[in-house]
Amino acid sequence: MNRTIVMMAAMLALGSCRQDAGGMSLPGRGDVLALRGRINCPVLPASGGRACLQLMLTAREAGEPLRRPMNLCVVLDRSGSMAEEGKIAHAKEALCALIDRLREDDIFSLVIYDDVVDVLRSAGPAGDRRTLRDLVEGIQPRGWTNLGGGMQEGFRQVARNAGEGYVNRVVLLSDGLANRGITDPSVLGAIARRYRDRSISLTTMGVGLDYNENLMCALASEGGGNYYFIESGRDLASILRGEFRVLGSVVAQNAVIVLRPGTGVRIVDVVGAPFSVDDGAVRIRLGDVSSGERREFTAVLDIPPGSGTLEVVRGEVRSEQCDGRNSVASLAGIRVRFSDDAAAVERERDMDTQAKADVALSTRGVERAMQALDEGKGDAAEKELAAAHAVLSASPAAADAGAGGAIRAQAARLDAFRQQLKDTNAPAGKAKKAIQYENYRTQRDAGK
Repeated sequence: MNRTIVMMAAMLALGSCRQDAGGMSLPGRGDVLALRGRINCPVLPASGGRACLQLMLTAREAGEPLRRPMNLCVVLDRSGSMAEEGKIAHAKEALCALIDRLREDDIFSLVIYDDVVDVLRSAGPAGDRRTLRDLVEGIQPRGWTNLGGGMQEGFRQVARNAGEGYVNRVVLLSDGLANRGITDPSVLGAIARRYRDRSISLTTMGVGLDYNENLMCALASEGGGNYYFIESGRDLASILRGEFRVLGSVVAQNAVIVLRPGTGVRIVDVVGAPFSVDDGAVRIRLGDVSSGERREFTAVLDIPPGSGTLEVVRGEVRSEQCDGRNSVASLAGIRVRFSDDAAAVERERDMDTQAKADVALSTRGVERAMQALDEGKGDAAEKELAAAHAVLSASPAAADAGAGGAIRAQAARLDAFRQQLKDTNAPAGKAKKAIQYENYRTQRDAGK
């Protein structure tokens, strides 16, 4: 079902008073997305400094159940390792359950891969479910893992009907390493990014403990979909059902937040989604957004010395409806005030925003720890986690009665991560996958 999207302006005014920092107009009936922001330091020293902008993106709740036609391709790893622990049997069971949920107006395709990529079912109307299930039941594991070839074919199948009113997604499932065809993560990521720009998103599902979690997580981020770590194949059916529900409620595709920094201001990092810099503007690439979804992103700003007030950033979120029409929700200029009064700087600090920013920045420490593990540097990984914990403890929001709860919760997660790394009884690779996945979820789910 298509809805008219109208242009909106979500006005945000940041003055010296903390209670004014988050004011904005609420989305109207026709608005799909709303964007607002809060800065942790609405008052800065005259010497300038670093500040964090918390961006809040919300999607309107649908007034009635949404279920747009789907253009879906499942890309299934059928390499020899899928025979272990019943993974292929669980995958086929989950896939048959998904097929039973398809409607007549859905487009469905199925690609399987080992050394060779096979299109088991070309993109077309869902049609007879029994025939589809029979195709799935005939899949047998064999060979190596040409993940890149399978992914590319999945994109090609979906691209045949993209832009015709569908929600377009490739779901890629693998339990192993990309060891045939294209294996370079940067090349594979560029392919996913190119198709995301055509409103074709990618969800990745890593099954077991032997797949490349760095690659699968990065592909989902670049592809604008979701990433799942599925330790046991028994959980595949429930995960796939959840992904199907999310896909059925998409209200905006290929969403992008564009931020334009003020004079002398630099945006040095964004936590929560991939970003790039183009002609001075920062583009935060979100992919699909579902009905009622709320996501938060932390932008780190370096602000130059000044006096009076300074507009530090303005921007908007752009997205496409499933019928191809565009939507834009604006973020008006966000300002800070300079002051020589150090007490005023601290008095006006927004503790809720400070806490969210510090939690987000601590996830960068976890990423560095995971990189150290990849390099075989366990001691360095533990030090990175300890350093991230120390930064949280030193946060100005740590002692705040309300905002401090988020700081303490993240500190507890970091403690748990450190214990997981010390657990010598855990299977190889399990701790890293579990930690990386939870860190991914913390970045994605901030503010929910």
